Amino acid sequence: MDVALQRLRLRGPDESGSFVGDDFVAGHTRLAIIDLKGGHQPMRDRSGRWVLVFNGEIYNYRELRTLLAGRWDFRDDSDTEVLLAGLVTEGARFIERLDGMWAFVLHDTASGDLLLSRDRFGKKPLYYRRHGETFACASELPALAALTPDVAITEDAAGIADYFRYGYALPGKTSVAGVSEVLPAHTLWLGADGAMVQERYWTPSVEPWTGSFSEAAEHVRELLTQAVRRRQLASDVEVGAFLSGGIDSTTVCALAQEPGFGKLRTFTAGFAEPTYDERAPAARAASELGTLHTAEEISPEVAAALAADLPRRMGQPFGDSSLVPSALVASVAAKHVKVVLTGDGSDEIFGGYARYMGRLLRQRYHRLPAMLRSMVERSVLATPEPYAHHSGSFLKRAHLFVRLAREDRDTYIGPPAIRKETLAQLVPGLGAGNSMPDRPWPDDPAELRHMLLMDCLVYLPQDILQKVDRATMMHSLEARSPFLDKALFEFAIRLPWQWHFSGMRGKQVLQAAMRGRVPDFIWNRRKQGFASPVSHWLRDWLGGDLLAMTASGDTGVVNPAGLRALLLEHRAGRADHSQSLWLAYAYLRWRIG
Repeated sequence: MDVALQRLRLRGPDESGSFVGDDFVAGHTRLAIIDLKGGHQPMRDRSGRWVLVFNGEIYNYRELRTLLAGRWDFRDDSDTEVLLAGLVTEGARFIERLDGMWAFVLHDTASGDLLLSRDRFGKKPLYYRRHGETFACASELPALAALTPDVAITEDAAGIADYFRYGYALPGKTSVAGVSEVLPAHTLWLGADGAMVQERYWTPSVEPWTGSFSEAAEHVRELLTQAVRRRQLASDVEVGAFLSGGIDSTTVCALAQEPGFGKLRTFTAGFAEPTYDERAPAARAASELGTLHTAEEISPEVAAALAADLPRRMGQPFGDSSLVPSALVASVAAKHVKVVLTGDGSDEIFGGYARYMGRLLRQRYHRLPAMLRSMVERSVLATPEPYAHHSGSFLKRAHLFVRLAREDRDTYIGPPAIRKETLAQLVPGLGAGNSMPDRPWPDDPAELRHMLLMDCLVYLPQDILQKVDRATMMHSLEARSPFLDKALFEFAIRLPWQWHFSGMRGKQVLQAAMRGRVPDFIWNRRKQGFASPVSHWLRDWLGGDLLAMTASGDTGVVNPAGLRALLLEHRAGRADHSQSLWLAYAYLRWRIG
């Protein structure tokens, strides 16, 4: 247990505790946010029957405490005891009342039963492994490995296949053999007899909303304002915010920078490469909003050290290279605050990704004569794909669109991490992946709405939220996402998908809701996202690291010759293989350990 707690130390440097029972042991590391003097864990009820270990925050804990006051003798002012009281007095149905983010384990020492749960969107992780008669669970894979030291860490073939196809493990799965993850919006019961049942406790309605566009925009503004306020107030420490100068983070900061809350601290980090640097628009947004802003440049040396270290910290391959700048901006914020607000979730519920507009354009493009389409594609592909970020290069966007136009119209699960022909070159003979868990809603015949819903179910928890959780927690920083407020999400996904798009621009409902509150220049900026200049790094130190790893002889499923050919083509400027090569890099770094 001591080794496992040490590996979780960065998630909770303020305090650690453990409890040893007759046939179990529980441990916890704490980042103190609510009730700094109370909330000690593992937490037990007065009888000693129930033991709770909880990671996260319950934003409506004060209202729930009032609800439970007549049935529980509270000993502190923490949200942890509110959670324990609710679970003991009302059982698992109490989870439905929670507004927040969480992963918890409740042990009934009388029956020997365990109850595990994750929040609705999967903001907080919870991994588990069964080996013989032993059951172990933890917030991170390296800590879980420490709890089962006699079990070798080996690759899960289906999980690795999912990784190279999507860049992450599919919901409930991992790339490590024998290790699973509790699904978002689920409880997992483990009985003393070994029986295990996982059940969904929340299914949002997708019944179409019948009001007007203007009414929807007004309601979105009200719900988002309430969501930001709840996340500011549920804290006994200062709450700051990430600010990139994009629509989502600027919206959150605009609502958070209200009279009575003091000067909001905002943070950004950027690269020297201009197309990957958002410091200038972030500074302009901060100036117009009146926040207390801090920005730092990410040096290549710091980025290189972090890129080499992150795969080990993740505990499994993770293919989103923006993990690096996310961790670096978290390091900047962590020097000043313990909690930040983020704009995560907005793209998925309000239609912000370029791939949505790309699908709309592809529908129109395929109505053109085949000969004309062939001429367009030959013209685009005859010019080498530039290294620049797509937000600042029309040619880059043209290359991305041609690849999209040539894709098979398979049922959408998530954005592919790698082209099929490149996949065959890099990892030949890759087996079948895992099947998707059941969807909480029926198939939607509208392609764009299906994409929005699937991204909420797969891409959001498996990529975005996993990235943000690890990037912030490695710096002992908590991230809160107002766009993933339960009430806001349940309303937004019921809106007609067409309302989100105007021409080739998304987020029209959000823009209508926030016009006048967010600086005008924000709406006219191209979406950039918090990307990293991997394509440039591969021409330098990252490419050198890759070549050195291929020479080691242990490359797993990666074909060394195929990798070297892709890297040579990339360095020669004939194609941008940065995403494929980063997938290989993260995988090989993880294998090395």
